[in-house]
Amino acid sequence: NWYASSFYDGHDFASLLIKNREGRPIFLKSNDLCDQGGVSARVQASVLNLYDSARLKTPLANGEESTWKNVDANIVKGLKAAKAADKQVVILSSSIISPSIKTIIDAFSTKYNAKHVIYDAFSASAMLDANKESFGVRTLPTYHFEKADVVVSFAADFLGDWLDAGHGKAYAAKRNPNSYPMSRHYQFESNLSLTGANADYRTSVKASEMGIALLNLYNFIAKKAGAPTVNVALSDYSTQLQKAANDLWKAKGKSLVVAGGNDKNIHIIINALNDLLSNNGATIDFTKRSYLKQGNDADVTTLLNDMKAGKVGALIAYNANPVYNLAAGTAF
Repeated sequence: NWYASSFYDGHDFASLLIKNREGRPIFLKSNDLCDQGGVSARVQASVLNLYDSARLKTPLANGEESTWKNVDANIVKGLKAAKAADKQVVILSSSIISPSIKTIIDAFSTKYNAKHVIYDAFSASAMLDANKESFGVRTLPTYHFEKADVVVSFAADFLGDWLDAGHGKAYAAKRNPNSYPMSRHYQFESNLSLTGANADYRTSVKASEMGIALLNLYNFIAKKAGAPTVNVALSDYSTQLQKAANDLWKAKGKSLVVAGGNDKNIHIIINALNDLLSNNGATIDFTKRSYLKQGNDADVTTLLNDMKAGKVGALIAYNANPVYNLAAGTAF
């Protein structure tokens, strides 16, 4: 028997078909009837979580086995103490896409005057902030790789861990030599990635020079568009960038420029480039938004400062492990 479901753990998302034998899920595959979310190796391996004999059988309190009744009573006691002491109550979570869980958190926040702080282990906060500044919405768009004749990526491993695992299927649709035109892919990156290994033209760029390379591409496109250029030194990779710029301009409205990393300035330049190339509304769709990444690095920094100042009386971590995967884990 097969049934349809979905998977989301705060990072990977997938629309799934799940194979069952005698009521036991044994295999996960992508549900191709759904537009969003491809199956990654991590998603496929997640079926093993259902057969993990080391999973906790009961809640723990200070490392000792306890009961939900006792744990809940202590949590409520702590929340009331924090409220009485006029200290903050904070819920720290990964990105949440479930409407029902959001409703519960909203009700909890109202009752205890709690603050909800969201962070992602693989942060896209800078990209969200750049989109807010460029387009007025702090969300991610849908990227239509299947509509792009030319793709230029600056360290965005969109066949790997970039934003979500759903880009591979769309990218592959344009990489078929039997369907004209087959897309052309330029990759500029510091480390070899799965995406870079599949590119037509891969250029190894130092991480410290990525911004200069991107600004050079912007200038090449701006000259073609008759737009103002920026003052920047000529990149060591100008030959490859000029070639990419020529192809991008020929595929105006049918191209895509993307970037990885967590630098707001980089993503503002990317937004400006796609705007010059008329990609917004074509290969980039803000009417169909993605909420898989909602983290806010500034809120996390504020939380850490409040914790150091003794302003936080109670903190609940939901689907988040900040000591392990927060950059300031030790400080936390």
